[in-house]
Amino acid sequence: MNIDERLVKQAEQKASLLLEPLGDRWLHTLGVVRQACVVGQAFEEEDRLYLIAAAYLHDIGYAPSLQKTGFHPIDGAAYVRETFGDERLASLIAYHSEAQVEARLRGYASALDQFPREHSAVADALTYCDMTTSPTGKSITFEERINDILSRYDETSIVNQSIRQARPSLLADVEHTQQKLQEHHLIHHA
Repeated sequence: MNIDERLVKQAEQKASLLLEPLGDRWLHTLGVVRQACVVGQAFEEEDRLYLIAAAYLHDIGYAPSLQKTGFHPIDGAAYVRETFGDERLASLIAYHSEAQVEARLRGYASALDQFPREHSAVADALTYCDMTTSPTGKSITFEERINDILSRYDETSIVNQSIRQARPSLLADVEHTQQKLQEHHLIHHA
């Protein structure tokens, strides 16, 4: 499927409408988009556009009007599938930042299974962008992001447990993207 800049524009409009009222969630999203614009330079046009559109939409499931399960990757992916009619974009949203780990812990593995998982450099790059952006949109290191998440949740919380379990996969996603950036001689400050 050929996509164009309209997908990114539509993603930006929907995300702005639904996430801007959420304050820091919108600031985080804008930071992820900034990262995606830099990282996207290492990709062909179609993949670059998917990465940027997914960056805008990765946390759309936090919008109160979209919450069905209360698990933002699934709620966001369902909205993206329905609104955009794009399975690839829905998949990127559903599995961003190794969401399958938390889905399993929450008992939502079968709900997540309705979305095919994309294993690709684009999927890794989306995780990279999310995991190198602070809650307020600043560029930070992967370690800073992990430590921030763990500091905000009690050790017994599902979020804390899932981040600890997913950490090796998250790190692999980040390292794959860093390698791609180095191969393309892109200067990136994380």
